Amino acid sequence: MKTLILSCFFFLGCLTFQMNAQTQIELNDMAYNDYMKADKELNVVYKQVMSVLGETEKVALKNAQRKWIKMKESSCEKELKEYEGGSMAPMIYHLCLEEKTKKRTKELRGMLRGR
Repeated sequence: MKTLILSCFFFLGCLTFQMNAQTQIELNDMAYNDYMKADKELNVVYKQVMSVLGETEKVALKNAQRKWIKMKESSCEKELKEYEGGSMAPMIYHLCLEEKTKKRTKELRGMLRGR
């Protein structure tokens, strides 16, 4: 039993060390890369949805998507203001963008299921 407890503490200690070993620059880069991956996925799903829509629906989705992009950026910029000037500001901004992008991708996928 003692061995199990000690093993758990050792594992948690190693995990904490790995998380602390990253610099803020690395965390910022990782958040940016994760957002870019989510954005690429959104674009793939968006194109899939567009390919099954009629012309009127395509125009409506394009307009909705433009409004959504403005809302996403505005919302994340608002969140960013709390961290303005701080080294983690880019990470916060890109995490926000990634979260909203993944949510939108899920919504678009839902449109495909209905077809």
